[in-house]
Amino acid sequence: MEKLFKSIHYKIVQYKLNRESGRFEKQPEKISFLKLPFDLKVENSQKEFLIQQGANTLITGRFKNKKREFFTGLIPVNTGFYFGNDVEFVLGKKKNSLIVFQFSNNGKDLTVYYFNRFYIDNREARIKFVTDFIVGELASI
Repeated sequence: MEKLFKSIHYKIVQYKLNRESGRFEKQPEKISFLKLPFDLKVENSQKEFLIQQGANTLITGRFKNKKREFFTGLIPVNTGFYFGNDVEFVLGKKKNSLIVFQFSNNGKDLTVYYFNRFYIDNREARIKFVTDFIVGELASI
């Protein structure tokens, strides 16, 4: 599903926890969003640079060709809400996408809000944007 917040497009992707694998599995969509992998796993962060940014946990995809297909730190912003980013290179230029993660139903459900190629470099402004999104947009969903 695609929606708008402050004239910025974002995608909503739903995941459910598979208790056997410990991974969140993407739920079927009419039109699949391919920038997020089929399953994601939450892990403790071992990377000092992530911990220094407030990401004591991270969320990852599986390894594909000896490389993670998805990886970001989870920075807490509100109860059950975290943010991170996704990086891609387009014509040799680095493009960041802001991602908001919402864990609900006692950690069994994960909703991902993916702001494709939208990112705010200033950390304080980014946190304000995420907080405004949670309070304003998600209250109406």
